[in-house]
Amino acid sequence: MSTAAAVIDLLTSPGTPARTRLRLASERLAEGPTPADRPSLLEQLAAVINGPGGDERVSRALHVFDTSAAV
Repeated sequence: MSTAAAVIDLLTSPGTPARTRLRLASERLAEGPTPADRPSLLEQLAAVINGPGGDERVSRALHVFDTSAAV
């Protein structure tokens, strides 16, 4: 599984508080990319997940992923 896909799985985990999802996603991003990952997408996800803000970062990261898949 790609790092990006693993991050999205973590961010969409039902029943898990947003702060926990963001922490787990950040930890997964820190493990680095797989050969299937696009570095630019991981950089964008990391900027949102590790950037300023609160729980809204979950939806912002999902938006980044959704819009990158459309390109």
